[in-house]
Amino acid sequence: MKIKNKLDEVVASENIYEESVENFDILTERMNDDFIPYRVEQNVMMWLDEEGVLGEIECIFPVQLDEEISLVKSKNTLVQNGFPLIDTEKSVEVPVVRVFKNKEYFILYFSELELYDKSIISKNLSFYINNNELIAIKAEIS
Repeated sequence: MKIKNKLDEVVASENIYEESVENFDILTERMNDDFIPYRVEQNVMMWLDEEGVLGEIECIFPVQLDEEISLVKSKNTLVQNGFPLIDTEKSVEVPVVRVFKNKEYFILYFSELELYDKSIISKNLSFYINNNELIAIKAEIS
């Protein structure tokens, strides 16, 4: 999943884990009926607008990890505030989405990569990117 650019604004989100159905959900304030659904993998759907702004991502019964994967900063990691724009002209599908959760947050892993060269922070979401590929999203639970 490629990132094409970023908004220079912070977007609020509600990040929920519903234990009874093992559902992880990130719902941003930008979500509306005009957003287009994309299947990321078997158990993950994502809604984006025409710009590539994330409206919602929902994971139902995803692969869960017992231990957090430590993401590693590259030597010259760029940290920015804003909100990434996902490139919908490229495939948004990934082979498997894995999730780690604890009481304060959950992390959605979209890649086997652990090294990132850019982090985009938007209130209670952190996006980890390597070479313009989204590798993970950390969501503080609402």
